[in-house]
Amino acid sequence: MSLTSGEKTPGRGRVMICEDEVIVAMDLQMLVEDFGYEVIGPFPGLAEAFAALGDSRPDIALLDVRLKDGEVFPLADRLREMGVGLVFQSGHVYDDEIHAKYPQAGCCLKPISPSGLRLALETAETVGTA
Repeated sequence: MSLTSGEKTPGRGRVMICEDEVIVAMDLQMLVEDFGYEVIGPFPGLAEAFAALGDSRPDIALLDVRLKDGEVFPLADRLREMGVGLVFQSGHVYDDEIHAKYPQAGCCLKPISPSGLRLALETAETVGTA
């Protein structure tokens, strides 16, 4: 059963999901896959996410601000250096705080709306390829 009303879009990029809440991570994975993206992860912490970067490069990263082993910003800095589009999702940080440090990043406050997430991913996809 589709969580969105749209069809999958073939050939979309790879999205790294970093989220430490298992149920939220599963929901995000289903949504992102439903949008037609390939998912890398989800990863509950920085250590796992950094380790995964050695094996694959995502096109977009969907990042919870607070992971099990700290805030996501060191990982976000590394991903930005790699040219990866960033989308932050959190109940703890507001758009203006994120945009001060990551001007091209998307920001989705929890609870995430599927349409808002889709738009943020599509925008990040174009930023990451620019």
